[in-house]
Amino acid sequence: MVRNEGYCGVSHGKVILIGEHSVVYDQPALVLPLHDARMSVKLTPRTDSGLFIDCEYFCGPLRHAPDMLSNIRVLVERLMYDFALNHQGFNLTVRSTIPHERGMGSSAAVAVATIRAISKFAGRALNFKEEFEYTQIAENIAHSTASGLDSAAVASDSAVWFQRGTEISTFAFDTSAVLVVADTGITGSTREAVSDVRSLLKSYNPHVSRETWSHIHRLGQLSYECADALRANSIDTLGVCMNEAQRILSQLSVSHPIIEHCISAARVAGAVGAKLTGGGRGGCLLALAQSQSAAQRIDQALIQAGAIRTWQVPLQSKGIQ
Repeated sequence: MVRNEGYCGVSHGKVILIGEHSVVYDQPALVLPLHDARMSVKLTPRTDSGLFIDCEYFCGPLRHAPDMLSNIRVLVERLMYDFALNHQGFNLTVRSTIPHERGMGSSAAVAVATIRAISKFAGRALNFKEEFEYTQIAENIAHSTASGLDSAAVASDSAVWFQRGTEISTFAFDTSAVLVVADTGITGSTREAVSDVRSLLKSYNPHVSRETWSHIHRLGQLSYECADALRANSIDTLGVCMNEAQRILSQLSVSHPIIEHCISAARVAGAVGAKLTGGGRGGCLLALAQSQSAAQRIDQALIQAGAIRTWQVPLQSKGIQ
């Protein structure tokens, strides 16, 4: 096995264009890569068998890392066993520009980057399915029962069509529109939001339960409509779908006053559509711009409305190469 001074694994963040919460109930979701939010893990071999990690939360022996890093510890142990690296030591240096707890897939991204760094070191070429399955080991620890959406999205350079229980696929589209992603700076609470939606679905009030199931099914339908709009380069239709999705998510009580304020500012600035992305109760939002110049105006309006950072994402996807 050839050794060098460092082996680097890289991944990126993601945003859900449509399908939040409904994806938990086997409805489809559309997810886009956020390439400008990056995660990197550099592996440097050691001459002993020690395993050390240097990240935002902890620096030291991996076995002494806090519980919040147990997903990475278990993942590393599994990879070392599978790749016959049990007597090898190394340092893992984790660096990220993906905001934590904003629905951008940071936990999945560090898992993917770790897998890629260790597999490079071991001389193993993993396919997408293998990367996905290893990432799910970490994600199921981090999020109890992870849907797999984040695991798929942060490993793909193209848009992902995700529906639990079916084959994950990418697809191609080419538009002149731009998606402005804005971070409210407020920590989201996906687990709490998902739990609250589940409570509505199981409500003893039959009207509440029926209405919530209707919302879930409609969000699933909107995913199909968004996919059709992207392929047809129908940006107005896409904006209508996004706005309807936001109304539904607000009715499901997973929005947030700051998100609503920023969405209003984006629409006043010319956004064709705008909605939260991810679990909600904080986190990030999306605003759809017809052009790059429109995106600049919307971007500025979102910063003025209180967003702490923004990204501009061209609405294009190459699909499988």
